[in-house]
Amino acid sequence: MPAYSDSVSVGAAGPVPVECVLQRRPLTRAEADEVVAQIRRSPKITGYSRSEWQGRRDTFALVRRDGGELVGALLVHHLVGGWAEIAVVFVLEEHRGRGYGRQLLAGALDMMADTGKRLLLFYSEGSPMGALARDHGFGIHADEDAFVRGMPGRRIFLKYIYKFQWLCSFYRIREMRRKRRELDCTFDFKVAFLHTEGIKK
Repeated sequence: MPAYSDSVSVGAAGPVPVECVLQRRPLTRAEADEVVAQIRRSPKITGYSRSEWQGRRDTFALVRRDGGELVGALLVHHLVGGWAEIAVVFVLEEHRGRGYGRQLLAGALDMMADTGKRLLLFYSEGSPMGALARDHGFGIHADEDAFVRGMPGRRIFLKYIYKFQWLCSFYRIREMRRKRRELDCTFDFKVAFLHTEGIKK
């Protein structure tokens, strides 16, 4: 199996041939149903629809080598102007606490290395994503205003172009409203930024 083309093996130490394999592919219907159901219970993630997990977005699936069980999934939202958002890094509830989120992000970044994309990652205050993003080379900004301060081009992109693309989803708008109402979510996100040309293999 060629490394970092369509799939890569990952284990406890990172991208090595043990335990799990990371595949760049849409989720199956059953996988997408489970991921969407679990994300609906999470106050930390706004939510992406089943169709986005099944092919409308760039998707990575972390699966066990012995049987192909889904362990986690990562979804990338490619945006205009050479930007991309790592929209979700998600490990299924029954597999958490074993370092799979770290492996998932590291493997996906390896697969996307040298694309020249500028990567955004939004995460909620208090979530483990802050440390994870920092450990993988992302610069951390306190909020959107801090990220765009003094950079007019970045401000126009984030405040208008990005927002329009991200909100072009009735599912996401409904989920945000529901989670604010039912889960008391504030969605006060910090911003992490990384340029893929800076990723070292």
